[in-house]
Amino acid sequence: MDFSRRHFLGSSAAVLASMGLPLQQAMATSPGSTKKFLFVVNYGGWDPTQVFSAEFENPNVDMPLDAEPMTIGNMTLVDHEDRRSVREFFQRYYEKSLVVKGLLVPSVAHQNCMRLMLTGTTATGTSDWPAILASDQASSYPLPHIVLAGPSYPGSLGGVVSRTGSSGQLEALLDGSIAQWSDTSVQGPSPQAEDIMDAYLNRRAKAVAFAAQSQREQEFSENFRLSHERTQSLKGLLGVTDFGSGTSFGNQARLAVDTLALGISRCATISFSGAGWDTHGNNDTTQSSNFSELFTGLQDLMVRLATTTGPDGKPLDEDTVVVVLSEMGRTPQLNEEDGKDHWPFTACLVVGNGVSGNRVVGAYDTYYYGELIDFTTGEVDRKTGSNLSSANFGATLLNLADIDHNDHMPGIASIPGLLST
Repeated sequence: MDFSRRHFLGSSAAVLASMGLPLQQAMATSPGSTKKFLFVVNYGGWDPTQVFSAEFENPNVDMPLDAEPMTIGNMTLVDHEDRRSVREFFQRYYEKSLVVKGLLVPSVAHQNCMRLMLTGTTATGTSDWPAILASDQASSYPLPHIVLAGPSYPGSLGGVVSRTGSSGQLEALLDGSIAQWSDTSVQGPSPQAEDIMDAYLNRRAKAVAFAAQSQREQEFSENFRLSHERTQSLKGLLGVTDFGSGTSFGNQARLAVDTLALGISRCATISFSGAGWDTHGNNDTTQSSNFSELFTGLQDLMVRLATTTGPDGKPLDEDTVVVVLSEMGRTPQLNEEDGKDHWPFTACLVVGNGVSGNRVVGAYDTYYYGELIDFTTGEVDRKTGSNLSSANFGATLLNLADIDHNDHMPGIASIPGLLST
């Protein structure tokens, strides 16, 4: 990040205030947790034995050739000369890193598994973790959850989710260039006419709110007012950040950090695909390359978070949680094509303050099924423990943000043992 961008990020509130734009909603601080979340989704099904699951003593698991156990702090992981970026990442960030392995995603179909991984259920209409996290403080952010790449399941919370980047329309909507996408010639308003329309909409919003009689009318007028204020705030940010970011992982990460730093969003979702994670053939070579590139990008992301300040003036890494996941794992043994097929047990990585860092939670049995764990401690408990599922994991993420998961996932237990005391 060069000086000019750092200057813009640090002074964006003053810039927009001087323009008379209503930044209060974008920069406001709601009661409750100040945590922000950045989800890194790896679609296709990664192989945890490349990094997270050191199953060297398990005769039923084909570990990568030339790999060996690696102990960093209290964490035992998988090391390989071709994946130095993995080693370097954990050497630097192990104290705030939590690996969860043996995580059950009860399906072997990509789309079902991804929905399960992000919502805890295959039921359509259920909102995913980022949408719920964003909705808890929706009035504080112009774009509570911004999706730059990857899946999103907003359910009933579609109003808090926006998709941008190369596949989105946000920047074109804000600068008016979307009018040029039409087959029919459209002439947009002049800046002067646009100012007049904005002033009219402001007056109209106040009039509707004043005249509202029913609760439904009041909710409508409030939503209208917030939407208009968010639009005004976002227009002022067109010269500060590039909402039309490219598709590379680095560009996604840059824009995601910008949105968190500027108070635009509470949650951001980005995606890494590499050479493809669905390795039914040539598993070890492809997965190794993917993990090497992914962790190089994650190191860059963590540096960017540490060197970028948020609206409160503190480095973003102090209150941003990075969640790195894939929708499924891969079978313990190689097939005849030297690949690995779909497997309903996977692993994920959470990095940030508030989690029980410097720790690997979960384990596999001799058949490479996830072991039962004690949710209170996070330790393996083969007698009285419970299956560690994607739903339990999601409920715990909500708790991390001081959200009562029972309001969204009744009957699902969270895992207090994953959180720091």
